[in-house]
Amino acid sequence: MNGDMGDEALALAEHWLERARPDRALDALSRVTGEQAVSRRAFRIRALAHHLADEDQAAVDIARTGLASHGPDTGLLGVLAQALADLGRTAEAERACLDGLTLDPHHVWLLCTYAKLCGFAGQHDKARQLLARAAAEEPEARAVIHTRAVLAIARGDHEEAQRIVSAMLAADPDDAGAHALRGLAASHRGDATTAYAGFRAAAAGNPQNRHVVEAARTLKVANHWLLRPLRPFQRFSTFQVWITAVLIQFGLRAVGLGVVAAPLTVAWLAFCAYSWIAPPVVRLLFRKGLLR
Repeated sequence: MNGDMGDEALALAEHWLERARPDRALDALSRVTGEQAVSRRAFRIRALAHHLADEDQAAVDIARTGLASHGPDTGLLGVLAQALADLGRTAEAERACLDGLTLDPHHVWLLCTYAKLCGFAGQHDKARQLLARAAAEEPEARAVIHTRAVLAIARGDHEEAQRIVSAMLAADPDDAGAHALRGLAASHRGDATTAYAGFRAAAAGNPQNRHVVEAARTLKVANHWLLRPLRPFQRFSTFQVWITAVLIQFGLRAVGLGVVAAPLTVAWLAFCAYSWIAPPVVRLLFRKGLLR
């Protein structure tokens, strides 16, 4: 393959990455040969494609091979940080971010990645400062908008998260990442119906992402009509539901309605038993194809 054709294939791969289609990006990359196939740019694309395909260990290995071959690189360090974070290796992810920001303190993607790490670690002030630095460089960058939504979810600002995600989907209704954020935001506020719709659309747009596909499957089960009585457990913690039921029963007895409290107690115990038995039974029926 000559240089021009190689450049076209690399550009096509980058296009598919922007559309959150890592499978097509890797297919385009497979047509690149020679020195271009092991170039810094190719390593970046390959590592990011595997990360978007939810193959984070492969992304880590590819990014580190690229760094060993080509030396320090902010793009490869950014992918390395993201993949390590998704693997739960937070300290290594932070090290990759700091190494990248030493090379380029204004690198938007690295600043956003570091901000998300801090946000999910509960360091909200630091996360806001990092995001502000990224926004000062490229206020309309997709990474900045995406990170703003993630940080809103992390700190429990559901209205802000919903506003940002709605704007992202209005700009691009096929944005798989925005649909995943919609699902994540809805799940955090206990809205299983909207969460399922978001993750289902994200899975359709990026079927290689195992976590998104699994979330869609789990929420499909949770939204089945047999489990609708358990919706309170999706919106509130088990303790909140339990203490509310106990307080109602004590309140009824306190006002002389013990005759009403007794059947409510029986109903509550039956509901608890249903909450323990029904979910695994429904999941089993889905796996066997007996429910859809």
